[in-house]
Amino acid sequence: MVEEKDVLDFLKDQNGQASLDEISKGLSIAKYGPDSAYALLQALKAKEVVSRKGEMWVLTTLPATSVSTTQLEERVGDTEKVTEAPADVDKIVKAMAKTLANAMKEAREPADEWELATKPMTTEIERKEKKLSSLVLQPSAAEEAKKTLTALPTKTFIDHLFYKPEGKTLNGIPLVGQFALTGLPGAGKSILAEEIAVNVSSEGKKVLYTTAEDTWQSPTPRFDLQSRMKQKADFLGKNWDKIQENLFVLDTVIFPELREWNTFAETYRYVVEKENINLAIIDSVTVLESYRGALKYRVMELARHNQMKGVTCIYVNQRSRESWDTYEMAGGIGLAHNLDGTIIVDYGRVYWQDQQTDLEVKRGEFVRIARVLDCRMCNFERNRIRIDITKEGLLRPVESFSKPSK
Repeated sequence: MVEEKDVLDFLKDQNGQASLDEISKGLSIAKYGPDSAYALLQALKAKEVVSRKGEMWVLTTLPATSVSTTQLEERVGDTEKVTEAPADVDKIVKAMAKTLANAMKEAREPADEWELATKPMTTEIERKEKKLSSLVLQPSAAEEAKKTLTALPTKTFIDHLFYKPEGKTLNGIPLVGQFALTGLPGAGKSILAEEIAVNVSSEGKKVLYTTAEDTWQSPTPRFDLQSRMKQKADFLGKNWDKIQENLFVLDTVIFPELREWNTFAETYRYVVEKENINLAIIDSVTVLESYRGALKYRVMELARHNQMKGVTCIYVNQRSRESWDTYEMAGGIGLAHNLDGTIIVDYGRVYWQDQQTDLEVKRGEFVRIARVLDCRMCNFERNRIRIDITKEGLLRPVESFSKPSK
């Protein structure tokens, strides 16, 4: 079993710093979860033995000489002794005072931020040429450089919102794209997400559906999420046996432990890698948020993993303000920058001239709309389209549309 001292030894061998991925692979342990690289690093960080700088975990060092692994282990041991000491207040106070005094002796002067910024731009790089050159890429002549834009058909109207370079409909969302689906509560985001899950899984593709807003299966008379999806499948003429075979669900209502990030991330990875998931839907991303600032980083981590594993993903996101038809979303605009595009499903009263022009309605009229705000992977429909929720509980465009706007 890997222990804290093993992490210290590894960091020392790596010149005092390494990324979480490097530590996980170097010590052959899980990246997240109990007894994982992340858990061990957090324990060492709490003892002020390591610190985090961007994506790197760095050993704490003195101004002149670096702290040896033995010294670091002694500091870890001192902290553990304080933690495990009996409830003798006098002894605990003395131990804490000793630890604080040692920490003050070893404390570094505040870093010169200007020096930190200019140093790598002024140091000689010849000695690092081999290492640095390995990080530089150039266009490849291999087959990987000859990919064409490919779609994952959702069999819904959003398939017609994305276009090939020549202007033809893509008939799907860009394959392995990472998209936010955002809007006000009640706009129809979950209705659309459920239909996409039913359609894609019925076509034989593997779908992972995460629900944080409703329980998948309830022993009560509640018309639960599974029942609603079964109803959609029946109305659309989809094979429920095929859906049962290809649809996998993470229910954070039934299993609240999935709301803990490490457990969720490990379970998500387990299903993705074991079942070769094609499409993931997270409804909604609030399941990833333990505190407000964490959301965009956790979405970014999932998006990176999905890109490496070939998973297309839709992240359902609630509007963070009472405004509509905007970029505003839970997690802030920074979350949108981590993804490949943003699809809006929203509702409100029309006041702006461009809204009146796109939707061909009068000022003050209440409408429900769909819109692609951005997509870095391909061309897309830039105008808003008017939609509605049908009596069958499906989201449909009010009028057909067939060609991209300029």
